[in-house]
Amino acid sequence: MVMGFFKNKDNAINDETAPHKRHRVRKTMIWTVVILIALLIAGRAYLPIWLKDHVNETLNNIDGYRGSVEDIDVALYRGAYTIHGLELFKIDKNIPVPFLDIRTIDLSLQWGALFHGEIVGDVTLDRPIINFARSSTGQTAQTGVETDWTKPIKELMPLDINFVEINDGRIAYQDFSTTPKVDIFIEDMYAKVTNLRNVEDKNAALPSVLQISGKSIGGGDMRIDGKLNILKKVPDAEIKAKLEKVNLPALNDYARAFAGIDFEQGNFNLYSDLNLKNGNVTGYIKPLATDIHLIDLSEDPFTVLWESFVAAVVDIFSNQRKDQFATQIELQGTIDSPETNFWSTLRGIFRNAFVQAYTNTIKPE
Repeated sequence: MVMGFFKNKDNAINDETAPHKRHRVRKTMIWTVVILIALLIAGRAYLPIWLKDHVNETLNNIDGYRGSVEDIDVALYRGAYTIHGLELFKIDKNIPVPFLDIRTIDLSLQWGALFHGEIVGDVTLDRPIINFARSSTGQTAQTGVETDWTKPIKELMPLDINFVEINDGRIAYQDFSTTPKVDIFIEDMYAKVTNLRNVEDKNAALPSVLQISGKSIGGGDMRIDGKLNILKKVPDAEIKAKLEKVNLPALNDYARAFAGIDFEQGNFNLYSDLNLKNGNVTGYIKPLATDIHLIDLSEDPFTVLWESFVAAVVDIFSNQRKDQFATQIELQGTIDSPETNFWSTLRGIFRNAFVQAYTNTIKPE
């Protein structure tokens, strides 16, 4: 009987403590959830601040440049963040325009690529402006070719980039050492390049598709179409480009500064075909000008003499029936090794081709 008494007492205690334990567990779970939610909210609130500091630090670590961003938004539900108001300046007080000025950059996970077993990213740029420039002293050029952009791009987008889209872009060349200042540009640019990481077609030799369009100074229409393979150490590419219906008088600031001539009227067109295969560069550039008339806006006899010479060259090499001036500049060269600066080498091939073509044009037979 005594044992029964104690047994009943233990059962009573257990009956009393069981609800208390359940309440305590439930309370602990609720507080755990509340703390986790608070941490997520705090982390979400702090993440844009941390990202902004990280992006600004990345921009300021680019050799020869300093930059900043205005703000950053984060969209966790789509694995993305958006950079607002990015500016990047070359460290030179005599170049007053930024090298890069981008309204927004959206960097996100490409969800569709997950179905192909790949984790890659999308990049969309709204109103990006690139300013190539020469300083007011003429001693410094802002081109970007002296900088390795691989590291900062990787810092901003740790995923491999598979898709890039550009809306309302502008590329300009400004020379602040001339009077008047030279300002030539292509604006209203739309560009898209897809499948950079070859997610969709593993067997394609040139898996990436490039499309660019825009409007040049003088109302010209630009179009570039190409196929690429950037996964090789030295990229392969097939690119066709054209620039049509440029009003030549709109280029007079440039023509006056660098050639000492003025156009009264005329139209300019440019056609190009470029092929890169296993480090070999082949192709051509064909400038074509029609209805050319030069005028003299100066009493300087040297300017008059130079314009007369240019007019004579145009007359000699024009197709008189069509009133055209045209030449075809052959491109040929080799990018010797993956360690070679790809863009510098390609620029050198273009420069050498132009020099050779125009030397051959004006030298006597």
